[in-house]
Amino acid sequence: MRVFVDASAWVAFFNRRDAHHVEARQGFADLLRAGTPMATSTWVTYEAITIVRSRLGYGRARRLWQFATNRRIVTMVRVDAATEVAALRLFWRFRDKDWGVVDCSSLVLMEQVGCDVAFGFDEHFVDASRQRGFRGL
Repeated sequence: MRVFVDASAWVAFFNRRDAHHVEARQGFADLLRAGTPMATSTWVTYEAITIVRSRLGYGRARRLWQFATNRRIVTMVRVDAATEVAALRLFWRFRDKDWGVVDCSSLVLMEQVGCDVAFGFDEHFVDASRQRGFRGL
């Protein structure tokens, strides 16, 4: 099993006031304890550090960055041009959905790197993941 970490999980983990903070802490603790491989993307991480910096400050955003880029814990997948094209194609194809482009890029990357489980709390990402055949953590 390989788990893809969404921005909403990163934000919840680093923000004690987030409604999903306790769940995020427990989820990360369980994954680390089990040695479960985790992946995330550059775009997801940029989104998360931007949110954390605006809500909690530079120091907390920096800690998130250090954790998310620790290669012993997380595989950081760069969104390349081909992934971007595929994400935009997916975004435009599902007119009836509120999925964001970053969510679509995550779905494309999950397929590319063999992640079958999504770790996140954002309703759009969770919905998109489920509809694309991925399980939630």
